[in-house]
Amino acid sequence: MNFKEAIKIADHIYWIGMYLENDPFQCHPYLIENGDASVLVDPGSMLEFDAVVEKINALCAMSKIKYIILHHQDPDLAASVPAMEKLIDREDLRIITHSRMVPLIKHYLIRSEYYEIDRYAHRLQADGLDLQFITTPYCHSPGAFVTYERKTKTLFSGDIFGGIGESWDFYAEDDYFERARQFHAEYMPSRDIFNYALKKIEVLDMTLIAPQHGSIIKKPQISPLIEQMKALECGLYLEDGYRNELLVSLSESQSHTLYLKEGVYWDYDRRKLFWHDSEIVLKPKERIVLTLLTSKVNHTVSSIEIFNHLYEDQPNRDFSSDAITSLIKRIRQKIPQDTIKSCYGVGYILETK
Repeated sequence: MNFKEAIKIADHIYWIGMYLENDPFQCHPYLIENGDASVLVDPGSMLEFDAVVEKINALCAMSKIKYIILHHQDPDLAASVPAMEKLIDREDLRIITHSRMVPLIKHYLIRSEYYEIDRYAHRLQADGLDLQFITTPYCHSPGAFVTYERKTKTLFSGDIFGGIGESWDFYAEDDYFERARQFHAEYMPSRDIFNYALKKIEVLDMTLIAPQHGSIIKKPQISPLIEQMKALECGLYLEDGYRNELLVSLSESQSHTLYLKEGVYWDYDRRKLFWHDSEIVLKPKERIVLTLLTSKVNHTVSSIEIFNHLYEDQPNRDFSSDAITSLIKRIRQKIPQDTIKSCYGVGYILETK
């Protein structure tokens, strides 16, 4: 395989990256060739700039590019955008990203207007394109997302499904999980958050996954890889102290009563809240959240983990921090003051200490 040339991976979709010899951290930009509305996906850094531009020019003129997708804000995929803008030289060039990424991406001095996916129903249907954007918050950025090209059933997955290793295969082999394990363990914040993203992804009908790092994954490897990923411990779970304390807390909460304050207690077996001998009536969602919080007493539970538990049967539902905030507020009205404390920007903690 000649890595000095663009490589076709699907109909009108090309790998246009640069093979970095002896570098375990390969980065992959892609081009969706679509006439005067072609799409550049995660164009890369200035380290690869000349090679990427050469490959694009072999496929189409730079001026044919109308959209640049940035799945998150990191320099290994976004740093070359200002230089790309000068070569593309179009007033209607749009940077496709999430609104939560714009405050960071703007520091590259990008001058084009933004197409913020959360303001356009997570879809781009124009110029013969049909792109669906699926949010994957905190994997590994707040506004991270993946792009599903519906015609070829190709998923541009950003950091998810990325891999690192001393050797590199263009297409993933059956043992690819071993190469992806370290990357995800170090870059994904927790197994719960990672699984939230995987649940949204696995419902897609995919024939190919094109990650920003690692190897391109064909259909036979996709389902087995996702199942292996679901069981991976990552982020916070790699911290022995956190993991061990959490396991002890979960074990102790299996079959006893958790006493809060002022005569209020939680019955683990019945999953009910009481004040002395009188049951405090909970709505279904309130019960789900309290069950989760009482299983992780004195440990922070992220808002997205709460959301994931509430809507595990709706994997495509977009995360809403406002919905979680409102629900926590209602629960607080039924329990002693300061029992559930907020961890700003992260989530909530049910304290008994």
